[in-house]
Amino acid sequence: MSNSNRVILFLLTITLLAAFATPVFATTYNPGVTVGQYVKYGNFVGTGQGFEQFNDYDWLKLQVTNVSGTEVTLLSTGQFRNGTAIPGNDTTNIWDVATGNQNGVPSTEGPIIAANLNQGDPIPPPNTYSVNQTNTALFLGVSRSVNVLDVDIFTESYNTTLSYVYDRASGMLLQSISQTTTLAQPQPVKSTYAYTVIETNIFGSPVPTPTPSPTVLEFPSLTILPLVMIVLLTASVFLRRKSR
Repeated sequence: MSNSNRVILFLLTITLLAAFATPVFATTYNPGVTVGQYVKYGNFVGTGQGFEQFNDYDWLKLQVTNVSGTEVTLLSTGQFRNGTAIPGNDTTNIWDVATGNQNGVPSTEGPIIAANLNQGDPIPPPNTYSVNQTNTALFLGVSRSVNVLDVDIFTESYNTTLSYVYDRASGMLLQSISQTTTLAQPQPVKSTYAYTVIETNIFGSPVPTPTPSPTVLEFPSLTILPLVMIVLLTASVFLRRKSR
């Protein structure tokens, strides 16, 4: 092969690699739970006006009763320390991990997000929050990969800091901590609440990998394609001239 042919072959290789070798994969949003799995929360603590009743909570349990596409139905049960049912006992809510909807309405900071997200991935609804950190944490004596969502909300009347820890494999909430400062006079009033997982069957067995939805390849730019055609045409003309 002549030197000119080698140069043309090299240019073709570089151009084609630039066009097709490094596609970017869009984030997929799928549930990581199956019917029958649950998370039970406890260690409820509340301080400050409006949050004292958290100290009366004994436990709250969210159990998966149905999974359909990207929608997960969660049954909520729970009771106070005196044995009576908490408000909302035996109710179900449908959470769509792809849209961030609760019963068809956009809702942020829900009890479940999509499985296997990574740091920086957006959490639906669109244009709201993203995963702040993906790291490892110990829950119930088990080391789990988790996604952390930290949210700061500032208004004219109050400031709130929220911290949510989600199990990465299942997408279920494991821990919630909130602190709110009411900008009252003569001095601000602080309120906090927190709770964490005390029992779950999600850690006991591997969570089946959900069937992924088709992933659309996102190429950096389609403007590279005309460049490919130009290089191919140039190479063809050059080789025909050489052959003559």
